[in-house]
Amino acid sequence: MSSTTSSVRSANRTRSLCHHLHQPLLISGSSPSSSGSPPVGGSMDEGSSASTSSSATARALDMFNRRGSVLAVVIAGNTAADVLPPGAGVPSTSAVSSTSGVISADQPSSTNSDNDMELFNEWKPPYPRLTAYQDCLSVAAGWGLGAHPNGLDDKPTGASQAQSPSEDDSGDGKCNELLASCPAFRNELGWEPTRRLALSRHTFDMAHTDAHECETWMREHSASEAGILEDVSNVYLGGRLCAARQPKTVIEPQDIGSYYYRHCFISKNHIEYLGMDDILGPISVSMVREIVDRKESYSIYRMIIRISDQKTIRVAIPEEALSTPEGTDRATRPLMRELLEIVCPKISFGTLRPSIQSPRVEELIMKIDEQPIYTRYKVGIMLCKNGQSTEEQMYNNEESTPSFDEFLDFLGQKVTLKGFEQYKGGLDTRGDTTGTHSIYSEYQAHEIMFHVSTLLPFTPSNRQQLSRKRHIGNDMVTIVFQEPGALPFSPITVRSHFQHVFIIVRVHNECSENVTYSVAVSRSKDVPPFGPPVPKGACFSKCAEFHDWLLTKIINAENAVHRSKKFATMAARTRREALRDLVENYVGPHQNEGASKIASRFLGGSVKRKERHNPKPTNHVLRGALTWLVDVHDYSTNQRVSCVLGVAQDWIVLLERPSGTVLFSTPTHSIIGWANSDTGLKLYYDHGDQLLLRCYSETCTDSELNELIRRLENVTKGDEAKEVVLRRLKTTDNWGFHVQDEGVVTDVDMYQLAWKAGIRQGSRIVEMDSMPISTLSFDKICDQLAVSECVRLLMISPSSDGSPRRGCEDPNCPAVKGIEQMLTPDAFAKQPITYHEMFRQKKLEYPTNSASSSPASSFDERTFSFNANKKSTEQRANNISNNRPNVLSSASVHDNMCTLLNPPKCLNRAQSDEQLRSPLMDELNRKAPLSARESTNERESSELVRIQTHLERTVQEKRALEMLAQQLRKQLIQERQAHDNTKREMERLKKLHEKK
Repeated sequence: MSSTTSSVRSANRTRSLCHHLHQPLLISGSSPSSSGSPPVGGSMDEGSSASTSSSATARALDMFNRRGSVLAVVIAGNTAADVLPPGAGVPSTSAVSSTSGVISADQPSSTNSDNDMELFNEWKPPYPRLTAYQDCLSVAAGWGLGAHPNGLDDKPTGASQAQSPSEDDSGDGKCNELLASCPAFRNELGWEPTRRLALSRHTFDMAHTDAHECETWMREHSASEAGILEDVSNVYLGGRLCAARQPKTVIEPQDIGSYYYRHCFISKNHIEYLGMDDILGPISVSMVREIVDRKESYSIYRMIIRISDQKTIRVAIPEEALSTPEGTDRATRPLMRELLEIVCPKISFGTLRPSIQSPRVEELIMKIDEQPIYTRYKVGIMLCKNGQSTEEQMYNNEESTPSFDEFLDFLGQKVTLKGFEQYKGGLDTRGDTTGTHSIYSEYQAHEIMFHVSTLLPFTPSNRQQLSRKRHIGNDMVTIVFQEPGALPFSPITVRSHFQHVFIIVRVHNECSENVTYSVAVSRSKDVPPFGPPVPKGACFSKCAEFHDWLLTKIINAENAVHRSKKFATMAARTRREALRDLVENYVGPHQNEGASKIASRFLGGSVKRKERHNPKPTNHVLRGALTWLVDVHDYSTNQRVSCVLGVAQDWIVLLERPSGTVLFSTPTHSIIGWANSDTGLKLYYDHGDQLLLRCYSETCTDSELNELIRRLENVTKGDEAKEVVLRRLKTTDNWGFHVQDEGVVTDVDMYQLAWKAGIRQGSRIVEMDSMPISTLSFDKICDQLAVSECVRLLMISPSSDGSPRRGCEDPNCPAVKGIEQMLTPDAFAKQPITYHEMFRQKKLEYPTNSASSSPASSFDERTFSFNANKKSTEQRANNISNNRPNVLSSASVHDNMCTLLNPPKCLNRAQSDEQLRSPLMDELNRKAPLSARESTNERESSELVRIQTHLERTVQEKRALEMLAQQLRKQLIQERQAHDNTKREMERLKKLHEKK
């Protein structure tokens, strides 16, 4: 009976959707999968659809009922094969086709269940375009994403979970010589793929993997470090280079939004409301009014909503969205009630009362908010000798070894525990009961105390070595140092409820100049993946890069453990009790507001609650993140993913539903344009990488999509892509434009075919015949244009100054070729010439030589001209790297260093700006003839490579010397302290002797 009712309800919803769109209901004939996954493949042919319409309808309704989606419903008679072009790289199981890329609001992604959708519909913001979220965790809390702790169970956790008889998880089956597969654990060995939502060269040719295999995938470093969406502390959040040029070894952020209260509320006149809700538990609400622009009288209300088991919601609401005209005085309670109805109407305002005026309230709230911030870590280290693999064997290694001592000296500083005044990590610094020495390290404002097994007390009569295990066994992260000949480690040999992550390090060529280290990681299945990822086949040398990588991995591992179910539940319980104490002991009396007081107590709102109008739309650009419910195509797994899209003034993020994990993040300055197509809204960023998404719609209209496009126009410098179709009579005719392998048009022949079609210098081609340029090499672009008589281009117009729109400020970024060279944003910002200035200088430097050429005709030497002859095409492409025009040079020392550290590769495009600005190259170009320049380039290239290698070695030695100097400086300080202590002790003894 329930199945029949559900089918009827699904049919009614489908008819309602088609009624809204005024379109007939046509069903694609894809057969449903027994597992409930999206069907792969095309639809039935027209004859088959017409003859079996009733059975197709039944199958579609059954599919809709089981998956809760309308994947089988196609509007206006378009099948899935008609909607998606074959070259778009999108699977054939598309959503409802429409020119606006809008999906009905009650359509979940095919990867979500009906129960998840009921939960989503139960908790979501009523006005997501008026609520500007301050950070990613607030977005997740506002949309009800993430696991909500509901109490601890008796199930073993950590390493002991592998030995639990109730555990039915056999592990992931991944193993090598360092690490064995273990039940309830996931291993990271170095070949884990990176999950990338966008279509780029990384995802174009990769083998698609099933969704259940994504558990051990790594996130992009740009997504894993995403946190703050509205910067209120004036902290520099990133450079203007593409994601491939950003540092990969980054500490994944904690809830940095916890400082929102400290930055925006403490020093201002703010209001606190406290209350106990029957369903949600203890609640705390903070509100402050902030004047953004005094000239325009523009203000916003900042709010922090703390709910017992929900994560904190930090938002900003424009004052002009409220029902009362701006500038008028309002009572506090009606104002707070209206703000709560906009942000979180689930909260019953009648349960809230103002807090008492006391500094203690601010102090307790600040502690509750900043509870998730960790800066101190304690990590265990165990020595595993030849032939050993078990916990008991490692604990009973009484003495250290030379290779282990070498690793400890590399990892941190050996300190004397007695009198140690920094982070102790639970060790005794008075009586030497936990040993006399330990290893301590400081890294990027984080303190790490290592519990080393061989430095802790050894008890000969105790086989379990409880004096060592009581420290290491209570650490969340443990390093297992393996010497050559050690057996593969398995967490099943460890008995502990706290050890959740094991980092295995094996030494090779120990105690020599060629010493290297192999690394593998094993984590409990409840612990989410964390970076930086282990490189494939990685064998690190003993250098500063490995030191930073290992310490970052340790810090990220412990932060990930805190996000696991057990520790998240413990933190939620602590938070709930702290909020309960705040509500019970610091709530003030009800304010006497006459009828409003009675209505708030008994009716849960004011007497005029039903007369309140909807909030008014705002005309100002909010700096926080406005949100949309979207369906995104994941090109790594080739399936749809339901996400929440957040578009802030500085960042764009995508949070997966229902987990709330950030899958994608990019700064708004990287967006170069967008295109509204039949398959959905395409966002182009960085070097033309493509993100495909569809907006959910409450009304089956384009309103959601139009608001998203307006938001993109306000916060980005991108533009909507336009389609250009070029046709030539024969393949020997010239297309009339020149382009780089990144798709930037560098020159256009005036009055020729491309000119007449509207292509101009600085335009950017993002698609060619439905093939994204970011997935094509320069040779493929040349081949495609050389043999085509008709080509369809999707083009983004240049900026107002004529320069191309770039997501990466470096016009010669090696990431276009798949080479991920890292140049820090600070170093790039110090370059004396920006690309836009250089573009204008080149435009002035190369005047027009003929009536048939554009002002920058000299770019012929640096780019490819799409003319008819294929042989001349290949010849010109091969000679591009040898033809270098003279440009304005700079005598900056930083430019010379960039030239030496980043020598240009043989690119079929313009050379690197660093080499073009080098005084050495400028001098050679002025004095030497063309033939001499070409012969000199090869010698210079080899010389630059040699100098680069020498400089890299020098930089590594410099870092090692700096670390040594820092260690010696700390030892000197400790020696001085010890000397002062000895001096004071001698004076004390001297006085005692004189008294006697």
